[in-house]
Amino acid sequence: MIEETIARAKKLRREDDLEASQILLLDLLDEHPKDPRVLYEVGGSYDVMGEERQAIPYYQKAIKAGLDGSDLQECLVCLGSSQRNVGNFTEAVQTLEKVVADFPDNNSGKVFLALAYYSDAREDDAVRLLLELLLKTTTDKNILAYADPLDYYKDNLDEVWDD
Repeated sequence: MIEETIARAKKLRREDDLEASQILLLDLLDEHPKDPRVLYEVGGSYDVMGEERQAIPYYQKAIKAGLDGSDLQECLVCLGSSQRNVGNFTEAVQTLEKVVADFPDNNSGKVFLALAYYSDAREDDAVRLLLELLLKTTTDKNILAYADPLDYYKDNLDEVWDD
């Protein structure tokens, strides 16, 4: 029942019927108030509606209720992004650093962490992380031609050469 309802809610979300999707999920939450997946999906429902402040506690409850695997990874990214969007930059950095530490092969957390670094006045860390990710993931030959200098610059962003 839970999986089927979540699948219907996601289908409605893809069809841009966000309110109907949310109603389904809130009804499901009434029936399963401690289910981590339901809590996560309710948070996501608020999030896609632009109501990040309402989403945050559901994400946090889902994590505390034992959400795991790829759902946990996605929930942490959504939580960190929402925290950043409402101005809780330090919390966002902490959440997203956890994502990167716990799920090092998933690059989406790194991109959102870079955004949180930027918002937290850690611009050097943001640029460094994005350059590192770009160098790791790009197949663009024009960028790869400059891989060595870009790798150097990511760790020496403020270096200036004197004549």
